[in-house]
Amino acid sequence: MKGEMKMDNSLVKILIEAKKLNKSIPAKFLLKYDIQMVNLSKLEDDGLILTMKSKSDGLVLKLTLKGYHHFNK
Repeated sequence: MKGEMKMDNSLVKILIEAKKLNKSIPAKFLLKYDIQMVNLSKLEDDGLILTMKSKSDGLVLKLTLKGYHHFNK
């Protein structure tokens, strides 16, 4: 899958740990990990990540169970 090939290892680790805690991560906290280089729409279409709008945090991200297994190899 094209979009995730650019995904920083630290970003993957953060999303995996958040999934373990059943938490979503505000995208604004992931900017230093080049989240803007990741094709979130493609990952969402592939069922690997959920994106949601939060009134307080803006865009938030959460791995799906499929995404957790895909990235936690």
